[in-house]
Amino acid sequence: MNVIRRHKGLAIVGGLSLILLVILLIIFSRMIFSTGKGEYGDRLNGIVQVKESLLSEVKESLESQDQVEKASIRIQGKIIYTTFYVTANTSKDKAKEIASKSLEKYSEEIVNDYDFEFLIHQNLEVKENEEDKSYTIAGTKHPNKEKISWTRG
Repeated sequence: MNVIRRHKGLAIVGGLSLILLVILLIIFSRMIFSTGKGEYGDRLNGIVQVKESLLSEVKESLESQDQVEKASIRIQGKIIYTTFYVTANTSKDKAKEIASKSLEKYSEEIVNDYDFEFLIHQNLEVKENEEDKSYTIAGTKHPNKEKISWTRG
């Protein structure tokens, strides 16, 4: 007991260090031994599953149009990403119209469950010493919104 009185400051620092060590062990054990629900947790419970065949069908319908050169569609969590490239003579309004019509391929349940992200690129060859006049348009559609919100253009 005499030792503790003599080294009172050291005893306080040691006790606080022990408490901090216990807290750190608790935090790390929760991180390491998690519940295994995945990166999205419970956020995707009850959501309508989109079949790969539907995504392929939408992609093929986009690519079948004369103005679209190539397209890709992927799902990440609760967002359906659609990216496509349009020809040099396609106007911005026509490109937006193509994206809007692609939503018609999805069922109402899918449109009400998922967010949609559209990225439209125009392929335009730029000659030397000329300004690049091609465009890239981004659009999003939230399930609560009726139309696609477009950025830039």
